[in-house]
Amino acid sequence: FVRSSSEWSAGIKQTEHSIQNAYVELIDASKHFIYIENQFFVTIADDSTVVNDIGGALYRRILRAHKQNEKFRVYVVIPLVPGFSTRGSVRAVLYYTQRSIAKGDNSLYKRLERRGEISN
Repeated sequence: FVRSSSEWSAGIKQTEHSIQNAYVELIDASKHFIYIENQFFVTIADDSTVVNDIGGALYRRILRAHKQNEKFRVYVVIPLVPGFSTRGSVRAVLYYTQRSIAKGDNSLYKRLERRGEISN
């Protein structure tokens, strides 16, 4: 059992990030695909609000697969609407999820597109 904690979630000063470490290690070691199923998917490169390296690990693994001409897939399964009680929370999670995956300049999709690894 692993859990990430920080000041906002557990009142501790130093962020504990064992979940992030586990994700990054598993992504790096993956052979054929990555399957992530979670309540939300928020990971934005070079962002001061969202600080984790899961998106970076996916980016690096996709680039490695491309360079080595490997067949590799990434599946991220998230609910259509996150299960929060307030509209503001739902909007915030959806906003950051979209920025993480495809809509933001530092999204996983846009970063790969800039590298020329994907095209529309």
